[in-house]
Amino acid sequence: MSSSFYSRYRIGIFAIFLFTAPVIISSAKRAVENSSTQVSEWLPESFEPTQRLKWFQKHFVSDDLLMISWEGCTFDDPRLPALAKALRAPVKVGDEGALVLSRQIITGPEVLQQLRGEPLELSRRAALLRLRGWLTDKKYQTTCMVVLLTKDGWTHRHFLFDHIYDCANAIEGLDRESLRIGGTTADSVAVDYASQEGLQLKMILCFSIGCLLMILMFRSLVMTATVFIVALYCHQLSISIVDLTGGHMDSVMLMIPSLLYVLTISAGVHLANYYLDVVREQGLAGAPRRAVQHALLPCLLASATTALGLGSLGVSFLIPVRNFGIYATIGVILATGVVFLLIPALLEQFPVPQTNGRGDSASSGSKSRGWDWLIRWVANHSGWVLIASAFGLAASAWGVTQIHAGARVHDLFSEESTILQDYDWLESRIGPLVPLEVVVRIPKIEGEPNGSIMDRLRVVGAVHAVIENYSGVGAVVSPLNFSPRIRRRGSRAKDVFRESLLNKQLERNRSQFTEMNLLKETPTEELWRVSARAYAGDALDFSILLVELQEAVDPVLDRCKEIGMGDVRAVYCGAVPLVQKAQEQMLFDLINSFLLAFGLITVMMIGLAFVGASKEFAAASSAIYVIRICALRIIAGLVSMIPNVLPCAAVIGGMGLMGVSLEIGSMMTASVALGIAVDDTLHFITWFRRGLNRGQTRPEAVRHAFAHCATAMTQTSLICGLGLLVFGFSDFVPIARFAWVMFAMLTAALIADLVVLPAMLLSPLGASFEPFPPSNRSL
Repeated sequence: MSSSFYSRYRIGIFAIFLFTAPVIISSAKRAVENSSTQVSEWLPESFEPTQRLKWFQKHFVSDDLLMISWEGCTFDDPRLPALAKALRAPVKVGDEGALVLSRQIITGPEVLQQLRGEPLELSRRAALLRLRGWLTDKKYQTTCMVVLLTKDGWTHRHFLFDHIYDCANAIEGLDRESLRIGGTTADSVAVDYASQEGLQLKMILCFSIGCLLMILMFRSLVMTATVFIVALYCHQLSISIVDLTGGHMDSVMLMIPSLLYVLTISAGVHLANYYLDVVREQGLAGAPRRAVQHALLPCLLASATTALGLGSLGVSFLIPVRNFGIYATIGVILATGVVFLLIPALLEQFPVPQTNGRGDSASSGSKSRGWDWLIRWVANHSGWVLIASAFGLAASAWGVTQIHAGARVHDLFSEESTILQDYDWLESRIGPLVPLEVVVRIPKIEGEPNGSIMDRLRVVGAVHAVIENYSGVGAVVSPLNFSPRIRRRGSRAKDVFRESLLNKQLERNRSQFTEMNLLKETPTEELWRVSARAYAGDALDFSILLVELQEAVDPVLDRCKEIGMGDVRAVYCGAVPLVQKAQEQMLFDLINSFLLAFGLITVMMIGLAFVGASKEFAAASSAIYVIRICALRIIAGLVSMIPNVLPCAAVIGGMGLMGVSLEIGSMMTASVALGIAVDDTLHFITWFRRGLNRGQTRPEAVRHAFAHCATAMTQTSLICGLGLLVFGFSDFVPIARFAWVMFAMLTAALIADLVVLPAMLLSPLGASFEPFPPSNRSL
């Protein structure tokens, strides 16, 4: 790079960024507008539970549903049929014309009337008994509407919710506030809404905090504006990458732009400090170029460790976490290039003189005076600090083993959220809302159904009975709810005649089962759907419940061969159990991604420990000396990782000890925080080793490191931590948890770097950083 690079090409650099800015902004806007979340798609299609759910959706469309009710929604309420009629009508959606958003709308009064009419002609009490738990409560007082969506309805689900509210407002005595809506579709809409609600305000607060801190640090509006403009550009760039590469934004990836913003400001602050030091020592001429020369290596190393921490998430089995890691890593790499191109060019065009009162020169001693109290305390208590750290690490390790994943809807939202209040109301007034699907597969013989329809319904009825009586299941919906009472096959003439009549009757009404999405037919088999319902508010492991149902149902199906029904099997699936599987996978991903990040960063730290050891190797008089040098450098690299592992273990372990569940937001923090925390460790150890190389003792080298980087470490930690903390007040728990856990980890990392790391460097462990053989002065 020539001495006049930025002065020669700054206009061209400005032109490139000004030309690309509109494209980046429009792409970022498009990515945010098209963002949506379907938690059932968090696991890859190669995952067996995902394949089962896809198979189910192929034959039965989906298990997505909406349950709608309100206070006073009885079987005689005229508002219920009025709302159903309004929702069944096609509705104009944008430029796509009139679309039918629901494939079926089921109301309690309509089904009650159907059961009481021909051919079943049930009594009112018998009919209500069949509706209990899914269309009415145990006392038969409150009823509801169940809406099953078309593909267009799912695509336009946000519009559908607005349409439901508009229809309710148009009905006398009904309004938006009175509606209670729950179900898997409501979950998806609530996730999208909660993750984006107030996002712009939180971003403005994040921007404001960053600018305010920089003004206090630099006392220069020009420098603050320079770093802010670059950070804002990188913020938009990180979002636009998703759109330009054909990716898809979701609730998890919405944290990427905020993360990139604070990381860019952090890197910009380091570069700005180098620039101000150069200006103070050598003047304005050529300051941007010299600042880049000083900052390039440490900042590239810091960006590399951050990218490694983020990139380790790319091994995750969860699609949104994997995408977060990949896109965030790309964003960090691109942001680093932008910082080293645009900030020096802007400073070349708009130079910032040293007018912030830092003085013309300052010795290490004078610059470290603000930290004297901490240096003295650490030096006097280094042994106790290390003992406390060891006990803390052991307790944290035990706490990590107590971590459990949360997978309920209730784990994604705050207790005051509308979605949870609606869930609790509906499940207490109507019945459970979590669908668990069991599809009984009865093979055909030469293309014809196996046995009579009564025989096949007996099989379905046996499955229905097993599931209905299973603990954890609150309701079951199957063809049995819409069939006459199925008795055991009798041998008397009366029984044979009755069964013949029922067979004919059921065959005539077979299409009813198909229309209600309870029966599907393929060339080789019949698929009979038995849909169980479990309570979302219960602390149940739905994936385990589904496995237990399989263990209970399979023996029943095994007996079908004895009655000549052939090899009857069943498929067990559900979107919510799949999500729970995804949450369970988080524990494995947390371990795998953290170990990968730890391994890669440790290798880098050990490699850096060997930097500058060429003179030691050249002076080595024997192979024993070479081995000792290598051993010391490896120990130095491992020691430097301790203050980075400690904060992650302390926070995650603390969550385990307090019984806080792990969800997708906090799962990502360990690897990310590890990559960021190493940045400060790198700066401290770099200045510590420079002090040693200048002949200083270890206490003097620690003071030297405090003088040159402790303030900058504190500044960048404040920028990252407080900038992200505003998102801790999000209604979407994963985003809020990500912000709070990141803040806790960065705070703990700063304490570790300013207390634990100096204590280790002053202990015998610090000897591994000294030139070999060590000088007597440094002992």
